[in-house]
Amino acid sequence: MSRLWPESTKVLVVEDDPATARIIQARLEMEGLQVFVAFNGTEGLEILHREAIDLITTDLMMPAMNGFRLVQEVRDLPPPKGRIPILLISSNQNEQDMVRCLAAGADDYVTKPISVQVLVERLWRLFERSRRAG
Repeated sequence: MSRLWPESTKVLVVEDDPATARIIQARLEMEGLQVFVAFNGTEGLEILHREAIDLITTDLMMPAMNGFRLVQEVRDLPPPKGRIPILLISSNQNEQDMVRCLAAGADDYVTKPISVQVLVERLWRLFERSRRAG
């Protein structure tokens, strides 16, 4: 599958498991994306305030600030940061949690284990949709 990411596309990966974060980071960098890694939602927000992030992936269950709270915090920001597409990743397959996260503003929710190829494709779809929406 051929994707033409703009050269300056930046992705924020918020994941408390270093091994998982490295796998996601490596695959996204293979796509030519610039990747910023945070190990909890608090660190993620700090990076978001410093950088012009285009996409966010976040784990749900993390210390300091979980993914649900991070989604809420991002959605409370003024545009354009408050409109950044967010893909939530979790080992939690509880339907209520999924609905709660989507209702809070996550654009997509996937459960672990996830194929990094599927992750990239979902991020591409979110990116394309947000670009078309302006």
